[in-house]
Amino acid sequence: LFLNRVCGGRGVTYKYTEGFIGIDYPYLAEEAQPGSQILLDDGLLEMEVVKVDGNNVRCRIVVGGLLKSRKGVNLPNLPLRVPSMTEKDKQDLLFGIKHGVDWVSLSFVRSAEDIKVLKDMLKQNGAEHIPVMAKIEKPQAIDNLESIVDICQGIMVARGDLGVEMRPEAVPKLQKRIISLCNKQGKPVITATQMLESMILNPRPTRAEVSDVANAIQDGTDAIMLSGESAVGKHPVKAVKIMTLIALDVEKDAKWVNYPPAESNETHAIVESLNTIDATLPLKGICAITSSGFTATLAASERPRAMVYALTPNDDVYHALNLVWGVKPILLTSERASFEGICDQAEQVLKDHDVVQSGDKILIVGGIPNKFKGTNFLKIHTIS
Repeated sequence: LFLNRVCGGRGVTYKYTEGFIGIDYPYLAEEAQPGSQILLDDGLLEMEVVKVDGNNVRCRIVVGGLLKSRKGVNLPNLPLRVPSMTEKDKQDLLFGIKHGVDWVSLSFVRSAEDIKVLKDMLKQNGAEHIPVMAKIEKPQAIDNLESIVDICQGIMVARGDLGVEMRPEAVPKLQKRIISLCNKQGKPVITATQMLESMILNPRPTRAEVSDVANAIQDGTDAIMLSGESAVGKHPVKAVKIMTLIALDVEKDAKWVNYPPAESNETHAIVESLNTIDATLPLKGICAITSSGFTATLAASERPRAMVYALTPNDDVYHALNLVWGVKPILLTSERASFEGICDQAEQVLKDHDVVQSGDKILIVGGIPNKFKGTNFLKIHTIS
């Protein structure tokens, strides 16, 4: 079987020739060596390079199977000359900015510099407010994990490609490490790929898949994500319902790790106290007054029993916070400047949403004055 370079990349129609498969990576013939491993469709199909002849790469099929169109190609042992953002990525980013996306996720991140390129482009186009998520799916990303988490607003554990690029038996430990690091820093993390894979065809998941979803939740993931199950599966709605039921059941008894503050400042100090108060008092909610979403995200990372209600005047923050575990964002139509005004507003908003009634206790955290960047007050408030 030959892999044949297709000139022009995406959008180019490739005429199939028996024995040839088209690929749009332009440097494959230059980089491939006899013995190089090539994986197709999340590693389901495996080939070994036998010979390179011009633009054609002759391969021996090691593990065969049905290959559908537009499936991924992984070259685990080759240092690919692929930029962090392709021209197509840049076009897609501009389209997303124009249409007001809530988050931007970058695939195949290898270093913090890749994220910086994306953030620079967002800034150049007046969209630096859009939070950035890095998909961790390359060995280089694991080597640079701490610096990538530092610069991002969120992380996705993309287990499909990660398990192809690296040893599959290493993925569970890496998943736990990534989730733990994100929890420590108060960054939302998504666990994705093959969570209920069998439901692409079957109406019920395997017991192992149910355990996989449950373990990710117990580890502290903010979100669990379906891909093929909902994109091309026969039972997309049922898959969503079953995943929801798993989450609701596991969270009843989950015991998450409470990590020490990642930084020594007022915001982290106040947020660190939330669990102690939450465990002592029957709180109806934690009310985070936030303009950037940071305080609410950090509060939720403590995994309190009480729901975190994020009161924000910022429409972009309101939408972005829907991803974060334990946070219910509420959009404010006005802001209060004084301490008393902020507390009165928080009480009224939660009353309007039927969250509290007279005599209930809530926690209110925020910053005074409004322009203060961070959190500098906490109040145990009894509803009048």
